[in-house]
Amino acid sequence: MQGKKTPESKLFYTLSIDKLVPQDHPVRKISEVLDLNFLYEETREYYSHEGKPSIDPVVLFKLYILGYFFGVRSERQLFREVQVNLAYRWYLGYDLDEEIPDHSIMTKSRYRFPLEVFERVFKRIIHMCKERGLVSGDYYFVDSSLVRANAAKESFRTKLLTEAEYLEELKRNEEERAEFHGHVFDGKIDPDKMGKRRRRKKKNDILYSTTDPDAELVTRPGKGTFAAYKAHLCVDRKARVIVSLEGSKATEDDMSKVPQLYSAAVFGVGKKPKVVTGDKHYGGIEALKYFQDQGIRTCISPRISDNRKGKYKNTDFTVIGEESACQCPAGHVTTKTRHHQYRLQFKWPKTVCNGCSLKERCTTSDHGRMVTFYKGSYFKRAKELVESPMGKKLLCARQIIVEGVIGEAKTLHLLDRCRYRSLQLFNLQLFLTASVINLKRLLKIKGDNLRTGIENFLFFFPVLDFLCFE
Repeated sequence: MQGKKTPESKLFYTLSIDKLVPQDHPVRKISEVLDLNFLYEETREYYSHEGKPSIDPVVLFKLYILGYFFGVRSERQLFREVQVNLAYRWYLGYDLDEEIPDHSIMTKSRYRFPLEVFERVFKRIIHMCKERGLVSGDYYFVDSSLVRANAAKESFRTKLLTEAEYLEELKRNEEERAEFHGHVFDGKIDPDKMGKRRRRKKKNDILYSTTDPDAELVTRPGKGTFAAYKAHLCVDRKARVIVSLEGSKATEDDMSKVPQLYSAAVFGVGKKPKVVTGDKHYGGIEALKYFQDQGIRTCISPRISDNRKGKYKNTDFTVIGEESACQCPAGHVTTKTRHHQYRLQFKWPKTVCNGCSLKERCTTSDHGRMVTFYKGSYFKRAKELVESPMGKKLLCARQIIVEGVIGEAKTLHLLDRCRYRSLQLFNLQLFLTASVINLKRLLKIKGDNLRTGIENFLFFFPVLDFLCFE
Protein backbone atom coordinates (compact mmCIF):
# COMPACT_ATOMS: atom_id res chain seq x y z
CA MET A 1 0.00 0.00 0.00
CA GLN A 2 1.24 3.44 -0.86
CA GLY A 3 2.28 5.48 2.13
CA LYS A 4 1.83 9.20 2.70
CA LYS A 5 3.77 11.32 5.19
CA THR A 6 1.71 13.87 7.06
CA PRO A 7 3.80 16.52 8.85
CA GLU A 8 2.93 16.82 12.53
CA SER A 9 4.40 19.42 14.84
CA LYS A 10 5.32 18.38 18.36
CA LEU A 11 5.29 20.61 21.38
CA PHE A 12 8.13 18.78 23.15
CA TYR A 13 11.09 16.75 21.82
CA THR A 14 13.06 14.21 23.85
CA LEU A 15 16.43 14.39 22.09
CA SER A 16 19.76 16.19 22.26
CA ILE A 17 21.72 17.92 19.52
CA ASP A 18 24.68 15.66 20.27
CA LYS A 19 22.74 12.61 19.09
CA LEU A 20 21.86 14.30 15.80
CA VAL A 21 25.47 14.95 14.75
CA PRO A 22 27.08 11.89 13.09
CA GLN A 23 30.07 10.47 14.92
CA ASP A 24 32.26 10.68 11.81
CA HIS A 25 31.42 14.31 11.00
CA PRO A 26 34.57 16.49 10.55
CA VAL A 27 33.47 18.96 13.26
CA ARG A 28 33.71 16.20 15.86
CA LYS A 29 37.30 15.53 14.85
CA ILE A 30 38.09 19.25 14.84
CA SER A 31 36.65 19.59 18.33
CA GLU A 32 38.66 16.61 19.52
CA VAL A 33 41.96 17.76 17.98
CA LEU A 34 41.90 21.55 18.40
CA ASP A 35 41.47 23.10 21.84
CA LEU A 36 41.01 26.88 21.60
CA ASN A 37 40.54 27.57 25.30
CA PHE A 38 43.95 29.26 25.43
CA LEU A 39 42.32 32.19 23.60
CA TYR A 40 40.55 33.29 26.79
CA GLU A 41 43.87 34.37 28.25
CA GLU A 42 45.23 35.62 24.91
CA THR A 43 42.27 37.94 24.30
CA ARG A 44 41.51 39.07 27.87
CA GLU A 45 43.33 42.40 27.52
CA TYR A 46 41.17 43.40 24.54
CA TYR A 47 37.95 43.45 26.58
CA SER A 48 36.73 45.84 29.23
CA HIS A 49 36.47 44.63 32.83
CA GLU A 50 32.89 45.91 33.08
CA GLY A 51 29.78 46.17 30.93
CA LYS A 52 27.68 43.68 28.99
CA PRO A 53 29.37 40.30 28.36
CA SER A 54 30.62 39.90 24.81
CA ILE A 55 30.32 36.99 22.43
CA ASP A 56 32.66 34.20 23.54
CA PRO A 57 36.05 34.76 21.78
CA VAL A 58 36.43 31.00 21.34
CA VAL A 59 33.10 30.97 19.47
CA LEU A 60 34.40 33.76 17.22
CA PHE A 61 37.48 31.79 16.23
CA LYS A 62 35.44 28.62 15.80
CA LEU A 63 33.31 30.55 13.31
CA TYR A 64 36.47 31.48 11.40
CA ILE A 65 37.56 27.83 11.43
CA LEU A 66 34.19 26.69 10.07
CA GLY A 67 34.14 29.32 7.34
CA TYR A 68 37.65 28.66 6.06
CA PHE A 69 37.59 24.87 6.57
CA PHE A 70 34.38 24.38 4.57
CA GLY A 71 35.04 27.25 2.14
CA VAL A 72 32.02 29.41 2.98
CA ARG A 73 32.75 32.64 1.14
CA SER A 74 30.22 34.98 2.73
CA GLU A 75 29.98 35.63 6.46
CA ARG A 76 26.26 36.25 6.06
CA GLN A 77 26.00 32.84 4.37
CA LEU A 78 28.07 31.30 7.18
CA PHE A 79 25.60 32.50 9.80
CA ARG A 80 22.68 31.21 7.73
CA GLU A 81 24.45 27.85 7.61
CA VAL A 82 24.97 27.91 11.38
CA GLN A 83 21.25 28.66 11.79
CA VAL A 84 20.20 25.42 10.06
CA ASN A 85 23.25 23.15 10.34
CA LEU A 86 23.10 21.02 13.48
CA ALA A 87 26.78 20.05 13.25
CA TYR A 88 27.83 23.70 13.18
CA ARG A 89 25.58 24.48 16.16
CA TRP A 90 27.03 21.56 18.09
CA TYR A 91 30.62 22.67 17.39
CA LEU A 92 29.89 26.25 18.50
CA GLY A 93 28.03 25.08 21.62
CA TYR A 94 24.66 26.53 20.63
CA ASP A 95 21.55 24.48 21.39
CA LEU A 96 18.53 24.16 19.10
CA ASP A 97 16.61 26.98 20.75
CA GLU A 98 19.50 29.41 21.18
CA GLU A 99 19.64 32.54 19.06
CA ILE A 100 22.62 32.87 16.71
CA PRO A 101 24.58 36.16 17.00
CA ASP A 102 24.57 38.71 14.21
CA HIS A 103 27.18 38.33 11.47
CA SER A 104 28.62 41.79 12.26
CA ILE A 105 30.53 40.35 15.23
CA MET A 106 33.03 38.89 12.72
CA THR A 107 33.86 42.32 11.31
CA LYS A 108 34.21 43.79 14.80
CA SER A 109 36.55 40.99 15.85
CA ARG A 110 39.02 41.79 13.06
CA TYR A 111 39.42 45.28 14.47
CA ARG A 112 39.31 44.26 18.12
CA PHE A 113 41.99 41.58 17.94
CA PRO A 114 45.45 42.37 16.51
CA LEU A 115 47.09 40.20 13.88
CA GLU A 116 49.27 38.54 16.55
CA VAL A 117 46.25 36.69 18.01
CA PHE A 118 45.51 35.01 14.67
CA GLU A 119 49.22 34.25 14.29
CA ARG A 120 49.25 32.50 17.67
CA VAL A 121 46.44 30.20 16.52
CA PHE A 122 48.48 29.36 13.42
CA LYS A 123 51.61 28.67 15.51
CA ARG A 124 49.67 26.58 18.01
CA ILE A 125 48.52 24.27 15.19
CA ILE A 126 52.10 24.03 13.86
CA HIS A 127 53.23 23.00 17.35
CA MET A 128 50.54 20.31 17.42
CA CYS A 129 51.68 19.05 14.00
CA LYS A 130 55.25 18.88 15.28
CA GLU A 131 54.21 16.94 18.41
CA ARG A 132 52.39 14.37 16.26
CA GLY A 133 55.35 13.84 13.94
CA LEU A 134 53.93 15.62 10.90
CA VAL A 135 56.92 17.97 10.55
CA SER A 136 60.47 16.77 9.88
CA GLY A 137 62.22 20.11 9.32
CA ASP A 138 64.73 18.60 6.88
CA TYR A 139 63.37 19.80 3.53
CA TYR A 140 61.63 23.13 3.00
CA PHE A 141 59.87 24.23 -0.20
CA VAL A 142 59.25 27.94 -0.78
CA ASP A 143 57.04 29.63 -3.33
CA SER A 144 54.84 32.67 -3.83
CA SER A 145 51.55 33.32 -5.59
CA LEU A 146 49.53 36.36 -6.55
CA VAL A 147 46.12 36.72 -4.91
CA ARG A 148 43.54 39.02 -6.50
CA ALA A 149 42.73 41.98 -4.27
CA ASN A 150 39.20 42.98 -3.35
CA ALA A 151 39.44 46.00 -5.64
CA ALA A 152 38.85 46.61 -9.33
CA LYS A 153 41.50 48.08 -11.59
CA GLU A 154 39.03 50.85 -12.41
CA SER A 155 39.40 52.05 -8.81
CA PHE A 156 42.99 53.20 -9.43
CA ARG A 157 43.63 56.91 -9.68
CA THR A 158 46.68 59.07 -10.24
CA LYS A 159 48.15 60.40 -7.03
CA LEU A 160 47.62 64.15 -6.71
CA LEU A 161 50.13 65.63 -4.30
CA THR A 162 50.51 69.08 -2.86
CA GLU A 163 53.82 70.86 -3.30
CA ALA A 164 54.95 69.95 0.21
CA GLU A 165 53.94 66.29 -0.25
CA TYR A 166 55.71 66.14 -3.61
CA LEU A 167 58.96 67.50 -2.15
CA GLU A 168 58.70 65.11 0.79
CA GLU A 169 58.22 62.13 -1.56
CA LEU A 170 61.21 63.19 -3.66
CA LYS A 171 63.34 63.34 -0.52
CA ARG A 172 62.09 59.94 0.64
CA ASN A 173 62.74 58.38 -2.77
CA GLU A 174 66.29 59.72 -2.81
CA GLU A 175 66.92 58.29 0.65
CA GLU A 176 65.53 54.90 -0.39
CA ARG A 177 67.56 54.91 -3.59
CA ALA A 178 70.73 55.68 -1.67
CA GLU A 179 69.97 52.99 0.90
CA PHE A 180 68.72 50.14 -1.29
CA HIS A 181 68.70 50.59 -5.01
CA GLY A 182 71.27 50.71 -7.74
CA HIS A 183 73.97 49.22 -5.54
CA VAL A 184 75.87 46.10 -6.55
CA PHE A 185 75.78 43.40 -3.89
CA ASP A 186 78.99 43.71 -1.87
CA GLY A 187 78.81 40.28 -0.22
CA LYS A 188 77.36 41.44 3.10
CA ILE A 189 73.93 40.00 3.85
CA ASP A 190 71.41 42.59 5.01
CA PRO A 191 67.84 41.19 5.39
CA ASP A 192 66.40 44.70 5.06
CA LYS A 193 67.98 45.16 1.62
CA MET A 194 67.44 41.66 0.21
CA GLY A 195 65.48 41.78 -3.02
CA LYS A 196 65.29 45.59 -2.94
CA ARG A 197 68.51 46.65 -4.67
CA ARG A 198 67.10 46.78 -8.18
CA ARG A 199 64.14 49.07 -8.37
CA ARG A 200 62.73 50.43 -11.57
CA LYS A 201 60.03 53.06 -11.80
CA LYS A 202 56.67 51.37 -11.56
CA LYS A 203 53.17 52.47 -12.41
CA ASN A 204 52.21 51.78 -8.79
CA ASP A 205 54.42 54.70 -7.75
CA ILE A 206 51.96 57.12 -9.31
CA LEU A 207 48.71 55.14 -8.98
CA TYR A 208 46.65 54.11 -5.97
CA SER A 209 43.33 52.35 -5.44
CA THR A 210 40.55 54.33 -3.79
CA THR A 211 39.07 51.01 -2.65
CA ASP A 212 42.21 49.37 -1.22
CA PRO A 213 45.26 51.68 -1.10
CA ASP A 214 47.62 48.79 -0.26
CA ALA A 215 46.76 46.82 -3.41
CA GLU A 216 48.99 47.09 -6.49
CA LEU A 217 48.42 46.58 -10.19
CA VAL A 218 50.14 43.67 -11.90
CA THR A 219 49.96 42.32 -15.44
CA ARG A 220 50.18 38.64 -16.35
CA PRO A 221 49.96 36.97 -19.79
CA GLY A 222 46.46 35.69 -20.41
CA LYS A 223 45.07 37.34 -17.27
CA GLY A 224 45.44 41.00 -18.11
CA THR A 225 45.97 43.72 -15.50
CA PHE A 226 44.45 43.35 -12.06
CA ALA A 227 44.91 44.48 -8.44
CA ALA A 228 46.64 41.93 -6.25
CA TYR A 229 48.71 40.99 -3.23
CA LYS A 230 51.40 38.31 -3.00
CA ALA A 231 51.42 35.32 -0.65
CA HIS A 232 54.77 33.73 0.31
CA LEU A 233 54.71 30.19 1.75
CA CYS A 234 57.26 27.81 3.23
CA VAL A 235 56.07 24.18 3.32
CA ASP A 236 57.66 21.20 5.07
CA ARG A 237 58.07 18.07 2.98
CA LYS A 238 56.84 15.31 5.30
CA ALA A 239 53.10 16.04 5.48
CA ARG A 240 52.96 19.29 3.49
CA VAL A 241 52.48 21.41 6.61
CA ILE A 242 52.82 25.18 6.13
CA VAL A 243 55.53 26.18 8.60
CA SER A 244 55.72 29.91 7.81
CA LEU A 245 54.07 32.51 5.61
CA GLU A 246 54.22 36.18 4.72
CA GLY A 247 51.97 38.53 2.81
CA SER A 248 53.33 41.41 0.76
CA LYS A 249 52.41 43.85 -1.95
CA ALA A 250 52.13 42.32 -5.39
CA THR A 251 55.31 43.75 -6.92
CA GLU A 252 57.70 42.88 -4.09
CA ASP A 253 60.57 40.61 -5.06
CA ASP A 254 60.29 37.02 -3.81
CA MET A 255 63.73 37.24 -2.21
CA SER A 256 62.62 40.11 0.04
CA LYS A 257 60.67 37.69 2.27
CA VAL A 258 63.33 34.96 2.47
CA PRO A 259 64.74 36.01 5.90
CA GLN A 260 61.28 36.25 7.47
CA LEU A 261 60.10 32.92 6.03
CA TYR A 262 63.26 31.12 7.09
CA SER A 263 63.53 32.55 10.62
CA ALA A 264 59.83 31.91 11.35
CA ALA A 265 60.07 28.33 10.05
CA VAL A 266 63.20 27.53 12.06
CA PHE A 267 61.71 29.11 15.19
CA GLY A 268 58.47 27.15 14.83
CA VAL A 269 60.03 23.78 13.97
CA GLY A 270 63.12 24.10 16.15
CA LYS A 271 65.81 23.02 13.67
CA LYS A 272 67.56 24.13 10.50
CA PRO A 273 66.67 22.35 7.25
CA LYS A 274 69.12 20.38 5.16
CA VAL A 275 67.82 21.64 1.81
CA VAL A 276 65.66 24.55 0.66
CA THR A 277 63.95 24.18 -2.72
CA GLY A 278 62.44 27.00 -4.76
CA ASP A 279 62.10 28.36 -8.28
CA LYS A 280 64.51 30.73 -10.00
CA HIS A 281 62.90 33.79 -8.43
CA TYR A 282 64.77 32.82 -5.26
CA GLY A 283 68.02 32.24 -7.18
CA GLY A 284 69.65 35.63 -6.65
CA ILE A 285 73.10 35.80 -5.10
CA GLU A 286 71.76 37.25 -1.86
CA ALA A 287 69.32 34.39 -1.21
CA LEU A 288 71.83 31.71 -2.24
CA LYS A 289 74.50 33.18 0.02
CA TYR A 290 72.01 33.63 2.88
CA PHE A 291 71.18 29.92 2.91
CA GLN A 292 74.56 28.43 2.00
CA ASP A 293 76.47 30.43 4.61
CA GLN A 294 74.28 28.72 7.22
CA GLY A 295 75.16 25.26 5.90
CA ILE A 296 71.88 24.78 3.99
CA ARG A 297 71.94 23.34 0.50
CA THR A 298 69.94 25.22 -2.12
CA CYS A 299 68.04 23.40 -4.84
CA ILE A 300 67.31 26.68 -6.61
CA SER A 301 68.10 27.49 -10.22
CA PRO A 302 70.31 30.61 -10.28
CA ARG A 303 68.51 33.73 -11.42
CA ILE A 304 70.34 34.50 -14.65
CA SER A 305 69.29 37.46 -16.74
CA ASP A 306 68.84 36.48 -20.38
CA ASN A 307 67.67 38.07 -23.57
CA ARG A 308 64.06 38.15 -24.65
CA LYS A 309 62.34 35.07 -26.09
CA GLY A 310 63.39 34.16 -29.63
CA LYS A 311 66.82 35.79 -29.34
CA TYR A 312 70.23 34.30 -28.65
CA LYS A 313 70.67 33.26 -25.03
CA ASN A 314 73.69 33.96 -22.87
CA THR A 315 74.70 30.32 -23.21
CA ASP A 316 75.13 30.86 -26.95
CA PHE A 317 78.11 33.14 -26.24
CA THR A 318 81.59 31.72 -25.54
CA VAL A 319 83.98 33.09 -22.93
CA ILE A 320 87.57 33.08 -24.25
CA GLY A 321 90.70 32.67 -22.18
CA GLU A 322 90.68 33.62 -18.52
CA GLU A 323 87.43 35.58 -18.72
CA SER A 324 89.15 38.32 -20.67
CA ALA A 325 87.11 38.13 -23.90
CA CYS A 326 83.88 36.73 -25.29
CA GLN A 327 82.75 35.60 -28.75
CA CYS A 328 79.20 36.02 -30.04
CA PRO A 329 77.38 33.57 -32.40
CA ALA A 330 78.38 35.76 -35.38
CA GLY A 331 82.07 35.39 -34.48
CA HIS A 332 82.64 38.93 -33.19
CA VAL A 333 84.98 39.10 -30.19
CA THR A 334 84.82 41.78 -27.52
CA THR A 335 87.23 42.53 -24.73
CA LYS A 336 85.07 45.21 -23.17
CA THR A 337 84.37 43.65 -19.78
CA ARG A 338 83.12 44.60 -16.36
CA HIS A 339 84.26 42.33 -13.55
CA HIS A 340 82.59 41.93 -10.20
CA GLN A 341 82.87 39.49 -7.32
CA TYR A 342 79.85 37.49 -8.49
CA ARG A 343 79.24 38.78 -12.00
CA LEU A 344 81.03 39.10 -15.33
CA GLN A 345 79.66 41.30 -18.13
CA PHE A 346 80.69 41.65 -21.78
CA LYS A 347 79.46 44.38 -24.11
CA TRP A 348 79.68 44.66 -27.88
CA PRO A 349 79.86 48.21 -29.33
CA LYS A 350 76.89 49.48 -31.32
CA THR A 351 79.06 49.88 -34.43
CA VAL A 352 79.55 46.11 -34.48
CA CYS A 353 76.00 45.08 -33.58
CA ASN A 354 74.17 47.51 -35.88
CA GLY A 355 76.09 46.23 -38.90
CA CYS A 356 75.80 42.53 -37.99
CA SER A 357 73.70 40.25 -40.19
CA LEU A 358 72.44 38.34 -37.11
CA LYS A 359 71.22 41.37 -35.19
CA GLU A 360 67.53 40.49 -35.59
CA ARG A 361 68.20 37.17 -33.85
CA CYS A 362 70.37 38.75 -31.16
CA THR A 363 69.01 42.05 -29.84
CA THR A 364 66.60 44.91 -30.50
CA SER A 365 68.85 47.51 -28.87
CA ASP A 366 70.63 50.14 -30.96
CA HIS A 367 73.35 50.45 -28.32
CA GLY A 368 74.88 46.98 -28.67
CA ARG A 369 74.40 43.64 -26.93
CA MET A 370 75.39 43.01 -23.32
CA VAL A 371 75.81 39.51 -21.89
CA THR A 372 76.02 38.71 -18.18
CA PHE A 373 77.56 35.59 -16.65
CA TYR A 374 77.35 34.79 -12.95
CA LYS A 375 80.30 33.21 -11.23
CA GLY A 376 81.38 32.07 -7.80
CA SER A 377 80.91 29.05 -5.56
CA TYR A 378 77.34 29.95 -4.53
CA PHE A 379 75.99 29.74 -8.08
CA LYS A 380 78.11 26.69 -8.79
CA ARG A 381 76.83 24.73 -5.79
CA ALA A 382 73.21 25.65 -6.50
CA LYS A 383 73.50 24.66 -10.17
CA GLU A 384 75.21 21.36 -9.33
CA LEU A 385 72.40 20.35 -6.96
CA VAL A 386 69.67 21.41 -9.41
CA GLU A 387 71.20 19.30 -12.19
CA SER A 388 71.85 16.25 -9.97
CA PRO A 389 69.39 13.30 -9.75
CA MET A 390 68.46 14.37 -6.23
CA GLY A 391 67.81 17.95 -7.39
CA LYS A 392 65.54 16.78 -10.21
CA LYS A 393 63.49 14.77 -7.71
CA LEU A 394 63.27 17.77 -5.40
CA LEU A 395 62.06 20.03 -8.21
CA CYS A 396 59.51 17.40 -9.18
CA ALA A 397 58.37 17.17 -5.56
CA ARG A 398 58.11 20.96 -5.40
CA GLN A 399 55.31 20.87 -7.97
CA ILE A 400 53.38 18.45 -5.78
CA ILE A 401 54.18 19.85 -2.35
CA VAL A 402 54.23 23.64 -2.30
CA GLU A 403 52.36 24.28 -5.56
CA GLY A 404 49.82 21.66 -4.50
CA VAL A 405 49.30 23.45 -1.19
CA ILE A 406 48.79 26.77 -2.98
CA GLY A 407 46.27 25.14 -5.31
CA GLU A 408 44.49 23.59 -2.34
CA ALA A 409 44.35 26.97 -0.58
CA LYS A 410 42.93 28.73 -3.63
CA THR A 411 40.47 26.01 -4.62
CA LEU A 412 39.09 24.94 -1.25
CA HIS A 413 40.00 27.53 1.37
CA LEU A 414 39.18 30.97 -0.06
CA LEU A 415 42.66 32.15 -1.11
CA ASP A 416 41.67 32.68 -4.74
CA ARG A 417 40.70 36.23 -3.81
CA CYS A 418 41.25 38.60 -0.89
CA ARG A 419 38.20 38.64 1.36
CA TYR A 420 39.20 41.85 3.12
CA ARG A 421 41.00 45.08 2.29
CA SER A 422 44.46 46.23 3.45
CA LEU A 423 47.74 44.35 3.71
CA GLN A 424 47.20 43.62 7.41
CA LEU A 425 43.88 41.90 6.82
CA PHE A 426 45.38 40.00 3.88
CA ASN A 427 47.93 38.57 6.33
CA LEU A 428 45.05 37.70 8.66
CA GLN A 429 43.40 35.77 5.81
CA LEU A 430 46.68 33.95 5.15
CA PHE A 431 46.96 32.86 8.78
CA LEU A 432 43.39 31.52 8.81
CA THR A 433 43.79 29.68 5.49
CA ALA A 434 47.10 28.13 6.56
CA SER A 435 45.61 27.18 9.94
CA VAL A 436 42.77 25.13 8.45
CA ILE A 437 45.10 23.48 5.91
CA ASN A 438 47.43 22.38 8.72
CA LEU A 439 44.38 21.34 10.75
CA LYS A 440 43.41 19.00 7.91
CA ARG A 441 46.82 17.34 8.25
CA LEU A 442 46.06 16.70 11.92
CA LEU A 443 42.69 15.19 11.03
CA LYS A 444 44.45 12.63 8.80
CA ILE A 445 45.77 11.02 11.98
CA LYS A 446 42.20 10.66 13.18
CA GLY A 447 41.22 8.83 10.01
CA ASP A 448 39.40 11.63 8.27
CA ASN A 449 38.85 10.76 4.61
CA LEU A 450 38.59 14.29 3.14
CA ARG A 451 41.17 14.43 0.35
CA THR A 452 41.77 16.73 -2.57
CA GLY A 453 42.96 15.49 -5.96
CA ILE A 454 46.59 16.14 -5.01
CA GLU A 455 46.06 14.35 -1.69
CA ASN A 456 44.58 11.35 -3.50
CA PHE A 457 47.75 11.19 -5.63
CA LEU A 458 49.94 11.36 -2.53
CA PHE A 459 47.77 8.74 -0.82
CA PHE A 460 48.33 6.17 -3.54
CA PHE A 461 51.90 7.31 -4.41
CA PRO A 462 53.42 8.61 -1.16
CA VAL A 463 55.95 11.33 -1.94
CA LEU A 464 58.32 10.07 0.74
CA ASP A 465 58.63 6.71 -0.98
CA PHE A 466 58.23 7.79 -4.57
CA LEU A 467 60.86 10.52 -4.23
CA CYS A 468 63.70 9.14 -2.15
CA PHE A 469 66.06 12.09 -1.66
CA GLU A 470 68.76 10.46 0.39
